[in-house]
Amino acid sequence: MPGAAWSTRTAARDQTAPGLRGTLQDRILARMDRDVANSFTEAQLLELERVLGAPSSRRLPIDIRLTVPFMRWRIFLTILAGTEHRSAERLKEERARHALCTITNVCFFVFLVVLFIPTFIGLVHIFAIGH
Repeated sequence: MPGAAWSTRTAARDQTAPGLRGTLQDRILARMDRDVANSFTEAQLLELERVLGAPSSRRLPIDIRLTVPFMRWRIFLTILAGTEHRSAERLKEERARHALCTITNVCFFVFLVVLFIPTFIGLVHIFAIGH
């Protein structure tokens, strides 16, 4: 039965490490309809594991990933920068999916500007005085 592969793997993982969230493959399969997830053969699961587990061949020059405690929440901040390698089609898709001009993004940028201006003025003042 083709569907037994993922169910068996998931059951074994849940018994041996109940506190772990699982691999990326497990999280993706868990979001699928159970019948579809169970329809994968062992060969398909191994290939999915190979592709999803493959590290990116390019390291970015700037890769900053932080988790900051804020009141009762933990907020993550990720800053990635480097040479653009994505296709124009993929960029268009991602712009549609992740709009820049949202209320939250605008508030965040205003917050950064409010922090940046006094800091910049203070630094100019310090360097101008020479202290």
